[in-house]
Amino acid sequence: MTAGVTESSENVALAELLGSIEDRKIRRKVLKLLQFGEEAVRSLGELDAALYLREDGEEQLQLVADAVMSHVRRLLEYLGMVAVVPEGSDPQIALARGSSTGFGSQRNKTDDEKWQALTAGMDSLQFALGSEIKEFDRRFSEALTHDRKEQALTDLNDATTSLMDGVFAVMTTVYECFLGYAEPERMIPGHRDTLGKALAVRRALALLRREVQELNKSLQDRQSDAAVLETNYRLIVESLVRFMEGDTFYYLRSDDRKQFEHFRELFEQGDAKTSRRDCEGFDKYLDSLSFVSQRGVLIKHDSDLRAKIVSELERALTYAHVLPDIVCEVIQQAFMKGERLFGLDDKLDLLVYTWSTLTADQQNDVQLAVHMGGQLRDLVKPPPLPTPPADGDFF
Repeated sequence: MTAGVTESSENVALAELLGSIEDRKIRRKVLKLLQFGEEAVRSLGELDAALYLREDGEEQLQLVADAVMSHVRRLLEYLGMVAVVPEGSDPQIALARGSSTGFGSQRNKTDDEKWQALTAGMDSLQFALGSEIKEFDRRFSEALTHDRKEQALTDLNDATTSLMDGVFAVMTTVYECFLGYAEPERMIPGHRDTLGKALAVRRALALLRREVQELNKSLQDRQSDAAVLETNYRLIVESLVRFMEGDTFYYLRSDDRKQFEHFRELFEQGDAKTSRRDCEGFDKYLDSLSFVSQRGVLIKHDSDLRAKIVSELERALTYAHVLPDIVCEVIQQAFMKGERLFGLDDKLDLLVYTWSTLTADQQNDVQLAVHMGGQLRDLVKPPPLPTPPADGDFF
């Protein structure tokens, strides 16, 4: 077994989970399930090293894909052994919902009842993971058959991202079933690194995008002074190179790294006059990278954090005139949480930055704190769901 699973003393959450299971047979089954999950996470996370950091990695796509996917297939095989299909159930349940089936009531049940609930819940996850792998196999095989290496690389990268989220969903469900709750960043080996890298990438891309966007404005203005154009062009190139030399650059997917390398090659051969169109393309490309917030690990992090901020602020704002000191403290904590959403929304980032520039006395000014706290709440609150049509309004 892997070190992360067996050495429970180094994993308090795992020790808590195993300590809650009295039945030895069930404990071994749960441990085995988590072992397969951790091995799958580690294998998926090593894709780039297998492809790009060893000689001839990209020339052995099939071998690399087989090695990376082998542990996911083992997990899937084990899920097939333990999953129970409830009579009359529909297995086509979205993967994203797999870890939110609600196991809070399981905490008062026996180990056997919890295990039965877990195996029943695993059916949807097994189906989703199996469908993802089956679709990957089809697309990957077709791309290799027609010698479309770039397409095969894209398919492999996309599959590893989706499957990573799926494996996390499986492991989260185990904790939810036996403990009644789950904190993936604390409980699941590899999840913390994945989330940390995703947050670092989003922050770095947001900073780069804003810097390039501001510099590019003058480049697209044909009335700008020639010296200003050349200076701003060189600053864009320096920003790009500095980003590519940082650690976060290697957290990007391989196809995105190649796109950055393409822009650097273009800029190294040009100047402010000849590369105006390339700078505009780079600006728009950075805008398109907002999709990083749609990664499963960030969606979960952002939705949980936003809900917590809204809940705390709404309570605090209600009692602003009764407990002003406590309210100001809650608002300060909410802005600290808002910092962890950096890169999600430009307006939110500006508000959080503005708050950070205030003095301690200003942050403790009830009227100002309540005003800005209300703005923060409104920015992080999810948009309301559309109102369903009334009877007779369908046509």
